[in-house]
Amino acid sequence: MTDLETFEFYLSEQSLVSIAVRPAEDRLRPVIREHDCVALIRHAVSRLEPAASAKGVRLLCLLPDEIITCRTDAQRVEQILVNVLGNAIRHTPLNSSVVVRMEQVDRLARVHVEDEGPGISEDQVDRVFDVYETKAGEERQGTGLGLPLSRRLAQLLRGNLYATVGPGAGGRFTLELPIGAESVPQL
Repeated sequence: MTDLETFEFYLSEQSLVSIAVRPAEDRLRPVIREHDCVALIRHAVSRLEPAASAKGVRLLCLLPDEIITCRTDAQRVEQILVNVLGNAIRHTPLNSSVVVRMEQVDRLARVHVEDEGPGISEDQVDRVFDVYETKAGEERQGTGLGLPLSRRLAQLLRGNLYATVGPGAGGRFTLELPIGAESVPQL
């Protein structure tokens, strides 16, 4: 098992354990607090830097200097970002880059993760979020659960996760999170 595969296995096991030991009604309930979105992104990226380095992939962060406050669940946002970044690293060739950018558009924080891999064809752009779906023609490298779970978590946070078409131009995934105190109600 490569370092990246070991890391991803560890993360998936930790996520399953944390869900399994929590009471049933709390398993997906967000723990909402105000957080600096930029700091959340930097933390998620720092967790994946060793895996990227081991694969010969550069992680580049192009993030705003100012604090952008989101009322969200930091653990769930990190879980989403670690999954998307792990996928990007896995699909990015040696001596290439994964770029993480953030922009604020109206009341949304948009986090873009772009890689230099083979990209996603138009017929696969929605299917990558189907349970047990992996990219057609590739050797099975994951469970096919990470992106569907990540999208569902983003929706629970009143956001979204989507892919952009671009075969040959690399993959691009965007996580949208609402900005502001009324973003996600306490359940």
